[in-house]
Amino acid sequence: MPLENHEKARFLLHQALVEGISPEDRRWLDAHVGQCAECGPYADLSARTVRALDGFAFELDPAAALRVENVVRMRAEEMKSAESHAKSLWIGTGVAILLTFTGSAVAWHALASLASQWNLPNRECQILFTAFWLLPSFLLALLPLFRRRLLGEHSDSKGQTI
Repeated sequence: MPLENHEKARFLLHQALVEGISPEDRRWLDAHVGQCAECGPYADLSARTVRALDGFAFELDPAAALRVENVVRMRAEEMKSAESHAKSLWIGTGVAILLTFTGSAVAWHALASLASQWNLPNRECQILFTAFWLLPSFLLALLPLFRRRLLGEHSDSKGQTI
């Protein structure tokens, strides 16, 4: 028999066991399985396997199901809390950057007037401004991005990686 008949028969066998097939497909399948030495035993084995699986049942411990449900619920609440916490950290980061730029504009004018009084070159004034004003502000603004690594949130209470 052609290989495509065997493939069609196996496909129809699987479909018949799971969701059912049309009466026309059922007639073709029954005729093919009755004649084919390869598909007949396959159909019998498939039907016996499904019957064996139907008989395989177990009782679920209600206490275990409740524990699993509680753990899933607690984890969902933790994730929601962490999400709102992360949102507040991003808002804080944005505010810190905004205040950094605002403070930098004010400090720049003050530093420029001091530099002109002390006769400091413009290049040195820019380096001092960056070193003592902008750099620490940007580092503090970036702190929330690295909070997990700094606070060790990637590990559990015993120091083991989750």
